[in-house]
Amino acid sequence: MSLSQAAEYFVSPTGGADGTGTAEAPFGSLKAAQAAILASEPGPGQEPITVWIKGGRYPVTETLELGKEIAGTSENPIVFRAIEGEVPVFDAGLALGLERTEWAKSPEVEARLAPAAKGKVMALRITDPRVSKLLESASVRCSIDGRMMTLSKYPNVGFGHIDRILDKGAVYAHGRTKGAPPKWSLEKPIGGSFTVLDKDVSAWERELTTKNKLRIAGYLAYDWYRQAHPVASVKDGVVRLANDSRYGIIKKEKLPRRLIASNLLCELDAPGEFYFDGDEHTLYFIPPVELNPDSMLSVWGGPGFARFAGATHVSMQGLVIEGVGVGKAAVLVESGERILLAGCTIRNSSRPAAVISGGKQNGLLSCDIYDVPHHVTLDGGNVRKLESAGNFAINCHFTQVEASDYYGRIQVRGVGHVFRHNLIHNCPGQIMVFGDCDHRIEHNEIFNIGYEEGDGGAIYSGASRWSWGNKLRYNFLHHLMCLPQAHPRGGIYPDDGDQGETIEGNVFYKAAHRAVLINGGAGHTVRGNLFLNGYIGIYNTEAYSERGYKDIARYDSGELKRGDKGDQIWRTEQVIGEKGWNQEPWSSRFPRFRKIMNQDRMRFYPIECEYIGNRFHGNWRDIEHRIGSGEKGVKDVGKVEFIRTADNGEISMAVFRNPSTLDFTYRSATPSLPETKFAEAGLRRDSYRSRIPDKARYRSAVREHFKDRPSFDPKAVYDPKTVNQKVYFNSGRLLLENGGMMH
Repeated sequence: MSLSQAAEYFVSPTGGADGTGTAEAPFGSLKAAQAAILASEPGPGQEPITVWIKGGRYPVTETLELGKEIAGTSENPIVFRAIEGEVPVFDAGLALGLERTEWAKSPEVEARLAPAAKGKVMALRITDPRVSKLLESASVRCSIDGRMMTLSKYPNVGFGHIDRILDKGAVYAHGRTKGAPPKWSLEKPIGGSFTVLDKDVSAWERELTTKNKLRIAGYLAYDWYRQAHPVASVKDGVVRLANDSRYGIIKKEKLPRRLIASNLLCELDAPGEFYFDGDEHTLYFIPPVELNPDSMLSVWGGPGFARFAGATHVSMQGLVIEGVGVGKAAVLVESGERILLAGCTIRNSSRPAAVISGGKQNGLLSCDIYDVPHHVTLDGGNVRKLESAGNFAINCHFTQVEASDYYGRIQVRGVGHVFRHNLIHNCPGQIMVFGDCDHRIEHNEIFNIGYEEGDGGAIYSGASRWSWGNKLRYNFLHHLMCLPQAHPRGGIYPDDGDQGETIEGNVFYKAAHRAVLINGGAGHTVRGNLFLNGYIGIYNTEAYSERGYKDIARYDSGELKRGDKGDQIWRTEQVIGEKGWNQEPWSSRFPRFRKIMNQDRMRFYPIECEYIGNRFHGNWRDIEHRIGSGEKGVKDVGKVEFIRTADNGEISMAVFRNPSTLDFTYRSATPSLPETKFAEAGLRRDSYRSRIPDKARYRSAVREHFKDRPSFDPKAVYDPKTVNQKVYFNSGRLLLENGGMMH
């Protein structure tokens, strides 16, 4: 964007309280620049305004509040922009210099350390009570020189395993179990108990005699449900959890129940791990990077960087934001129009990175977001009225690099959002969830997702019969690897009767167990996709349809809990109004939805679906329609009267330019082949992202790593001794080293 620099202000980390905002006497904070903008003549919106931000570290002690008085226009925007070639870092963490750090050599500490850690652990005495309070929290995280650290844990990669379950423990499911939650304490535990399969836990027991900060997280009941609990005791090899759980500690899955033990000094044995001894006020850690005299440790505990509530035509460009530990998000957009984060990096925070919950035409462009528990939320618009907000995330990179214990989340709700040209990878679970209407999810590349979890999908929407008008197209989903013997996973997964998605022009390569996994939903169009070297291409089922139909009477009578996910007709009417499918604007906008929902019984079946013009290669089964369990429960989709199939067939790998580098561009244009726009998938160069990772290089590395594994193998056996080495592949670090991050 070319701006006539009618008004300019300068900000620098060395700016003083008496700064005037010139290049020679810059402000010391964005808040000072904001005050100058408001006091300027003729004021916001009357001339272009640019705030130039010099590189360096800016402590964030309060959130920058940008209300409706910060009102730019399309002709006269307000821009907060890094000076070319410089990197301003807005760090909300509590910063500690490391000049007082010493090697941990006391006999008492060495006696508690693992043999492999001796001589590698450093100790830093904490004198600031604010920092001590943060470090006592189970959710605390730190970083050194921008590199995330994690709580000490076992194992360092992947999961350990439960051997014998001795006690299921107290069960309480919030929203389902009647009555108040049961009371518990470390002294009066009510949780389950078990032994550990692959670990001598005597060191845990010794440490817990004087210190007890141990927590257990993992898949303790089902492969799709990760949970975390404080530990009351470890005695004679038996671990006892302190509190209740949703399902209890149970063994109903084929593979052993999996766990991670964290916050023990005896498990501090890998670079980047830390442990805080609150009694001794000492932080112990193994540095993740080589320290230098200027190295800084940041304890993530500060407020969000910015909150937009009514501002218009404001952009922030080229900033790094980190260290956020409280509040709704590092960047929160509640309302306003044309708010833009461009070329920014949000990382190293224990709160969501960017939440856009309202307003119009607000979004992220060419940003890098990593090592956060929740990447981005796009929301806004009016679902009942089908009024679009048009918020967006375009050309962004979402991953984890060091955050092995962060699940990650991308959420798209509301009406009319755009999620385009993004790169998403190295997240352990179900990364992307969308719902509601008229979204465009297109030209994205997604891989190495959901590798530790059973069930779920890379792109997921569940139990939303009103989810119409969404287009999921021209995406490249590859190497979505299923965990051996766990519940199988999907690529694009409309679940639990979700309706009305258009899935077209996507390329699926080694994409989970079912590349398009439709769990009973109606009105879906699956058109012109490529399904390559997977297990099942397109899947749908009517096995649960009759039960869903009969259960509605049970919800209406009160026998089943009103509003649970199976109460789909009532839930739909809460969103769009009573029989809203027959009312405007829904009746005109989505006539197929109206047709489906006006059928009392058949609306619970996968009616009005179309599978047209898809091509398949190397799959065990191209299309599967289920009416029951086992092979007898598979019905030829061509004989299902309410599903239309046409022009589906095989394709040869010879038509592609270079499958060895995962280049599925066609060698030559052929009208009979589906249009995939493959070359456009993933990140692109633009004015905010001057370089992108070499796609052929990293895709070849990913293909090579998984070359001996199918995306789903029904004969694979989960081996606790080798599974962690086989399953976990840090593609976040691979891309970081391959130019995948701007800062």
